[in-house]
Amino acid sequence: MAGALTIINQPGPLPLKATFNAPSDGPVIFVVSGSAWSATANTPVGATILLDGKPIGNVQVWSNGTGTHRALVTQFIPTQTTFGQHTITLQALNSHTVTDLNDPFQVTLLY
Repeated sequence: MAGALTIINQPGPLPLKATFNAPSDGPVIFVVSGSAWSATANTPVGATILLDGKPIGNVQVWSNGTGTHRALVTQFIPTQTTFGQHTITLQALNSHTVTDLNDPFQVTLLY
């Protein structure tokens, strides 16, 4: 791993989608962070990460209270890419997950 490419660096709401050209033909790591909240107490909230439409991982946290933005636990997601254009998508983990302009998201590719 010798480089980093920021793919998403913007606020919600989810879903967020971006295309990028993979600088590596092989193993990479996606670093994903963000925040979310819920109107329902005692539920997980978060985002599912999709690479070219296929789920590769989640960022999430347990939300005990309602209406409070919670930092999602940053995840390092190892996977494989091929050279060329790909699409990364962040979508709500479940129906209890709420995001808005106060929820920042970042996806960085380490290669």
